Amino acid sequence: MSQAGELGNMWLETQRLVLRELRKEDVQDLAPILADPKVMTFSPTGVVSISQTQEKVESFIACYREFGFGKWAVLLKDHQKLIGYYGLAVKQIDGNNEKELGYRLDSELWGQGLATEGASAAIQYGFEQFKLPYILGIVERENTASIRVLEKIGMRYKRTTIFHEVEMDVYRVDAPDFILD
Repeated sequence: MSQAGELGNMWLETQRLVLRELRKEDVQDLAPILADPKVMTFSPTGVVSISQTQEKVESFIACYREFGFGKWAVLLKDHQKLIGYYGLAVKQIDGNNEKELGYRLDSELWGQGLATEGASAAIQYGFEQFKLPYILGIVERENTASIRVLEKIGMRYKRTTIFHEVEMDVYRVDAPDFILD
């Protein structure tokens, strides 16, 4: 994984992906992904409109300013096509401000290992750049594909919680336990 940039310019590269800060002009490319019922099956919001996508992007940009990280645009390196987002956010989980991994990926690209590749890069960035001691993943038990991604990047089941009024499983990886394949 290579990286460069300063706040407002952050980007990471993996073998097949580029992760960079989202921009307002990304809304048009991200909106169809977040309007796909398959992609949003396990999202507390369900499918979102263009205006809701714009609000999400604006909240991600605000997160960069506040915390130095957030959810990043993910592009296929070969085509520079936006295919979703990955990243870290600060979420209220069980009354605590926790660093949580989140991602959405174009359903046409599922099953190619891209979710694991992007999630791994986001986790590594959080540990290396921000010295986070651990990162959580929150997932519905029925979302077996995301559970596999979390387990592949070293996260382990810790407990069940209520998140956005839905019972979810909490996974966690500690910085010393994160191993790149």
